[in-house]
Amino acid sequence: MSPQLSLPRELPAGNSRSLPLLDAAVEVLRAAGEDVHVVYSAHGDTFKIVLREAS
Repeated sequence: MSPQLSLPRELPAGNSRSLPLLDAAVEVLRAAGEDVHVVYSAHGDTFKIVLREAS
């Protein structure tokens, strides 16, 4: 059984580290075959990783 990666899928927009962390997580997920990107959600003031077809 392969180890599971624990990557953030949502972080607060007010933190200057959030976007770089999520960008790095997106690269890992894309390398694993997921078609994802980061979007901003005004509801909750967060950045989220979502599937491209879900955005």
